[in-house]
Amino acid sequence: MSIASNRNAIDLLAQAASWRLASLLLERPRPGWRDEIEKLSSEIIDRELTACAGDVDDGTEGVYHRLFGPGGAISPREVSYCGFEDPGHLMAEIASFYDGFSFRPQREEPMDHISVETGFVGYLFLKEAYARREGNQEAATIAEQARERFMKEHLARCVDGMQKRIGDSASHFANMLLWVVRMATGGSNDVLAARGDHGF
Repeated sequence: MSIASNRNAIDLLAQAASWRLASLLLERPRPGWRDEIEKLSSEIIDRELTACAGDVDDGTEGVYHRLFGPGGAISPREVSYCGFEDPGHLMAEIASFYDGFSFRPQREEPMDHISVETGFVGYLFLKEAYARREGNQEAATIAEQARERFMKEHLARCVDGMQKRIGDSASHFANMLLWVVRMATGGSNDVLAARGDHGF
């Protein structure tokens, strides 16, 4: 393996860890949740993401439900933003992505929840890193293309719908959502500019 491909695999692993932490930060707080975040945060180099993880003390179940729960300010589910598209078709598309890569998240959230979709992006970074490390360029390309397609067709729709409803919420959940928006849109984030800060 060349030094360049090894470096690429290391960068991909860093991305995988960042997206996994983002997924955790968007989950409902539960026993052991903060411990998982603390352990994973030590492996993250993205300063905005680690700052968000450092603010996790404001992440209570009550705050989560006010923002993402039934009747909350923002629906965390992609199906809420599918317009006239058949929700069953949308869920089947997501399931086919997950099944195609043997993604079996152990979560209580439905498969179209922002935390699960974010976790899948991290998982695809991990799959690509492993394939590149093994020298399997075909598998690496498949994982990369699937990640880009999933982000464009699913995650982007979910974060686009969510960011329109985020308002001035200052919770770590809202800040985490803004990080995902930034990453999913390649750094373009009108909401952050409108707020006059980076949300962190």
